[in-house]
Amino acid sequence: MMTRPVRYGAGEIFRWPIWLGALTAVGLISALFGNDGWDALSWFAMAIPLAVLIWKLSVRAR
Repeated sequence: MMTRPVRYGAGEIFRWPIWLGALTAVGLISALFGNDGWDALSWFAMAIPLAVLIWKLSVRAR
């Protein structure tokens, strides 16, 4: 018996890219306009999308 392919809606497809893009925007804006604590926020906000990218590439390579 053949199974039907799963269909995903736009919300399911674009949920993570939108969150990562928003997080990147927060990191860029906090780096541009803030100092001290804002710099730490920007490093944190910019590191998370990079960590997700590295994680997904390493999982896919296996």
